[in-house]
Amino acid sequence: MENLRMLPAARPFLGCVAALAILGLFVALSSAPPGEMWTVLIRHGGFLVLALLAFFLGMRIPAIVIRQQAKLVTIVVWLLLSLMLITDIGHSAKGATRWLQLGPLTIQPSLFLQVLWPILLASWVAKDPLRVKAASNITVLLLWFLLLMMPVLWQPDIGSVAILAVVSAYVLGVAGLPGSILVRFLPIFFVFALLVLYLFPHVYDRLNTFQSQENYQVSRAQEAFANGGWTGVGPGNGVLKYGHIPESTTDFVLALIAEEWGILGCCLVWGLFIAITFLGMKLARECKHTYGVLLMSGATVVISFQAAYNMAMILGTVPVKGLPLPFVSRGGSSLLALSLLLGIAVNATRSQLRRKPGKFTPTIS
Repeated sequence: MENLRMLPAARPFLGCVAALAILGLFVALSSAPPGEMWTVLIRHGGFLVLALLAFFLGMRIPAIVIRQQAKLVTIVVWLLLSLMLITDIGHSAKGATRWLQLGPLTIQPSLFLQVLWPILLASWVAKDPLRVKAASNITVLLLWFLLLMMPVLWQPDIGSVAILAVVSAYVLGVAGLPGSILVRFLPIFFVFALLVLYLFPHVYDRLNTFQSQENYQVSRAQEAFANGGWTGVGPGNGVLKYGHIPESTTDFVLALIAEEWGILGCCLVWGLFIAITFLGMKLARECKHTYGVLLMSGATVVISFQAAYNMAMILGTVPVKGLPLPFVSRGGSSLLALSLLLGIAVNATRSQLRRKPGKFTPTIS
């Protein structure tokens, strides 16, 4: 049977992720408005249970099956995202059509591309690592990426596209993409950035706001750091939860932590994300096959880049973008998608794969 023992770095890595998730639950409860603590506990706790189930689902499905079915599932998600834009099945809010209402649950399907694209990319490279040396292959890959991202851009959800673009660059770099090929594509990236600014005025507005340093949310967040000091005002004693800062439990949850838990609480969050980044890369290096190395690296970058941008945004060093703090912010779709991705990635690192002509198959021992 296939050897499914975890690699040494897996347990401390997952322990840090679990610590963040538990911290997120405490923050959600402390930020609950008066009389709504039980409602928040049931909702947030319910999503944590679903996230745990998603993680174990990713751990249980054989890596070879996931690789075989990833393309089909991606097509289904792409069609769903397209239908959300041209029919009434999509739920719109804040000028974007990103959500799908499933009974009491509101799901953001585009986030699950953060699961599927790293799988597709790692599998594409692992089948023939030398293909990253040819500019023609990278051109085809870029065209497929743009096609996949088209309905996401039109929601619009620039943040998800940016995350997957960074992940793609990192994974291809790890796989040995020559710098000369990357330089050739820089003009294309520049033109694409200009098109985004032209087609989506809110992106241009956010850049102007960032340059003027007059963002209301960032100013409130910085006040929260000042009011909280080193130890904070105490769980449940903050004022941000009363609407003093928009999205205080999602995109700006670190400001809420700074106010109630202080800079020491923020240092705990920062430390856990640094540990996750270090241990995730260590776990990737411990893997013995290309697919597991690339997928675990990509999964780590998905979490680390999103966390780094969220924290930098709150400190006012990058433009404001609707990116939650992984495993801490309130939001079920992000929690479910990242948990599923980690389950699949950790499972890939512990799976024994050997190369045969044209395909990968499990090693039978």
